Amino acid sequence: MAMSKRIMDNILFSQLGYLVIFVITICITERRSMVEDPLNFNVLNIVVEVISAYGNVGFSTGYSCELRLHPQGSCTDKYYGFAGKWSNQGKAILIVVMFYGRLKTFNMHGGKAWKIA
Repeated sequence: MAMSKRIMDNILFSQLGYLVIFVITICITERRSMVEDPLNFNVLNIVVEVISAYGNVGFSTGYSCELRLHPQGSCTDKYYGFAGKWSNQGKAILIVVMFYGRLKTFNMHGGKAWKIA
């Protein structure tokens, strides 16, 4: 009983657990765009953006107007990342992910859920 509780605490409150929570909350904030533009706003692109922000890497999948199912005349390709098309709430969550990734060595003893032994 105590062993399973310890394992659950390590997984639930690990850095990976927080990243899953961040991805889910961004999917919730971007749900309207995911319905209107599913080829650009898919879960894989959001996961790549969140992992990149967590690692403070700056990698982005980008946004392409050519991938839209219903093309609009007002859509033009820009030189900014995929998160540039997100709502303000999604961008705010991504900023929190960046700070969380920058300070990751100061929480949870450096990610104890990743230790094998």
